[in-house]
Amino acid sequence: MSVRIILLCEDQQLLCFLSRFLKRRGWGSRDIHGMNAPPGVGSAEQWVRETYPGILQALRSKGSSVVLLVGTDADTLSVVDRIAILDQACRNKNIPSRLAQDPVIMVVPKRNIETWLAYLRGESVNEVDNYPRYRGESDCRKDVKALDDMCRKQQLRQPAPPSLQATCGEYRKMPARLK
Repeated sequence: MSVRIILLCEDQQLLCFLSRFLKRRGWGSRDIHGMNAPPGVGSAEQWVRETYPGILQALRSKGSSVVLLVGTDADTLSVVDRIAILDQACRNKNIPSRLAQDPVIMVVPKRNIETWLAYLRGESVNEVDNYPRYRGESDCRKDVKALDDMCRKQQLRQPAPPSLQATCGEYRKMPARLK
């Protein structure tokens, strides 16, 4: 089995959302390898931060066509600040931080994925308030469809969360042969 996309996510909800989105965009289950913080390891953000540099280094050494999607919540930080923390985690391990040519896409919802899910259900949202968690990870099917429909039209419903707009910009970096 050839893994073509690695999903490195804080939690099962973000992993489920991204996996479903990729499948709607034509990827098969065999193309996607997902990982999220195991229960009981402490901070899921910390787990992503500590795991990311090693995966980035491994991708570089293989020179393969694998794409890494890193899913981590911005929480109360800005998206830029959360990505800077991931870059610093690399430098702390003597690994160069993400380069423009690295096949890495940052997916950083501000507060958390529930902000995007509420937006995709048609609600007006901001990136300060906490939105309720879903009861089950698989309940995001309609939300994924809504995002896919907007992507196909190449336009998010306005006003769109800035963190989702930033992720759309990141997604555009995916190599054309892998879209």
